[in-house]
Amino acid sequence: MDTREHNGGVVPGRAGAAGAGYPGSERRIGRKVFLGALGIGVLGVASGDMFSGAVRGVKTLTEPSGAAPGFTIYRVAPDPVFHPKTWRLTVDGLVTHRLSLSYHELLNLPSVAKVRDYQCVTGWKVPHVRWEGVSLQTLARIAGASASAKFINFYCSDGVYSESLRIPEQAFKPDVMLGYSLNNRALAPVQGAPLRLVVPEMYGYKYAKWVNRVEFSDHQVLGYWEQNGYTVDAYLGTE
Repeated sequence: MDTREHNGGVVPGRAGAAGAGYPGSERRIGRKVFLGALGIGVLGVASGDMFSGAVRGVKTLTEPSGAAPGFTIYRVAPDPVFHPKTWRLTVDGLVTHRLSLSYHELLNLPSVAKVRDYQCVTGWKVPHVRWEGVSLQTLARIAGASASAKFINFYCSDGVYSESLRIPEQAFKPDVMLGYSLNNRALAPVQGAPLRLVVPEMYGYKYAKWVNRVEFSDHQVLGYWEQNGYTVDAYLGTE
């Protein structure tokens, strides 16, 4: 078992997990420092001693080509390449049936559609966003999730980002899903194609992009930004 640094302590992690890739030797920063850096535009000029790799690695694009209008795109790693014919979604952990779903199989599962506002923790907002995808309850039912699973951990194909939700009070809300459609269009690559987590009652950093593994677990793996000082339970109004 390896360990990942977290605000002066350590967070257990599994070597080789899809969410691995956090530089364990770097100094971690909090949300206020990050937002301050964005606000004064120092990301491009700050020395390496001022900010950790979590901040230095963030790339920002406002309404890039292919993205739904109104969104600013933040990246912490290069966009992974999506190949519809070879892509798979793994559902594993504390389940009776381990799943490996193709993109076609995913699209043929029972779907949900919800219209909700999207709120970024940095202050901007996109109203009336329509998401369509597969509920986490559906995946839990198909995979036969164990009653001992208290969390769902999400891993992403960029090899860096991860997220987590508690079961059932967060993960099984009716508007929480793994979304593949945004405003009646398939997700653009920069917005997480083919699949991203959608959690309307929480800030946008919980909307993990490029999800390719869903793990039902008895322990919680802290997400990328939570390991850098952000709130784990990122309900709107808490930051």
